[in-house]
Amino acid sequence: MIWINSIMDGAGLFVKYVGPVFLILELVKMVVTQKFRVMDFLLWGVFLFYLCCVFALVFLPLPSVEEALHLTRQVELMPMHCLSDVAEKPVRGTLLILFNILMTVPFGMFLRYYFGMDAKRVFLYSLALTTLIEFGQFSGLFFLFKGSYRLFEIDDLMLNTLGGMLGYLMTCKAEKWIPVLRKPYVTVKFMAAKA
Repeated sequence: MIWINSIMDGAGLFVKYVGPVFLILELVKMVVTQKFRVMDFLLWGVFLFYLCCVFALVFLPLPSVEEALHLTRQVELMPMHCLSDVAEKPVRGTLLILFNILMTVPFGMFLRYYFGMDAKRVFLYSLALTTLIEFGQFSGLFFLFKGSYRLFEIDDLMLNTLGGMLGYLMTCKAEKWIPVLRKPYVTVKFMAAKA
């Protein structure tokens, strides 16, 4: 249930803040270039929505004022500690592993499909994204709070990076069936105001 709530929070972030800014920037770009590419617009819109959901999943909800006063730095550096979670609580532990992998699958897919990145670059960007997330969790949302309210885990680095690579591999396998991205622009004409 907490994951569903986080995704709803991410949707709210997109609708209230990120989406309107994205639309304004796209409109300005369209006016300046007089061109519009539907696939680019849709893919970037979906990708930004996804990033908002990831942000909500890994950083929200924020701690209360009372909780923030008692925060300390939390770290789990033992690799494969997630397996002990599975042994203690099989369903919850397995779901945590799956969600950590699934969370970055769209990231790897986007890097491959939109930018045409190779495996090495997708690996490095996926590792960079998850390192940024884990550092943000360790630092209390980049030092906004005096301690971490989410646990920094080395397993998350591995599982999230694995998810990005799975997204890359899935896109490579599906490339013969999905449409080529680079479609021609639609030219948009704007009427000049009459003097």
